Amino acid sequence: MNPILKPLRKFMRFCARVFVDLITAASQFEDVELLTSVCEDPEPADDSCLPYNDDELDMLYRITWAEARGEDTKGLVLVINVIMNRVNSPRFPNSIRDVIFQPRQFTPITNGAFDRATPDQRIKDAVHRALRGEDHSQGALFFRMIRGAEGSWHENALTALFDHGAHRFYI
Repeated sequence: MNPILKPLRKFMRFCARVFVDLITAASQFEDVELLTSVCEDPEPADDSCLPYNDDELDMLYRITWAEARGEDTKGLVLVINVIMNRVNSPRFPNSIRDVIFQPRQFTPITNGAFDRATPDQRIKDAVHRALRGEDHSQGALFFRMIRGAEGSWHENALTALFDHGAHRFYI
């Protein structure tokens, strides 16, 4: 018998046991949705590879349209970067919905622009780019229009990082 076959068979049995253990453990959780798709294409034609549900994607499309529809692609991506930075920060809620609807955080929620939003493909593409990892935010957790920023809470309480388009970004 080939000397390599014995260790190879032993390794294959080990892998099979680990696989069975993982499947058994996962089957104990009825409410867990397993991510079965991986983004291999940097610009897939649909949302199937993103680990977000349709409601979350729709919220991201709407808030991006409402906050930054006049910005270039980088400006659109930056809005999503800030939202995702908040989702991942212990200072903010840990879900997209809760970050977007946190009281007094995003003007389009209170002025109705979020509900009237009609995101186009350019907005959706920018959201997808951000969710796949494009990040220009330098860790920013806040942004606001540059016009009118003087003397604002943002200017007085936060550290300005940079300006892009019509927005100033803060940490």
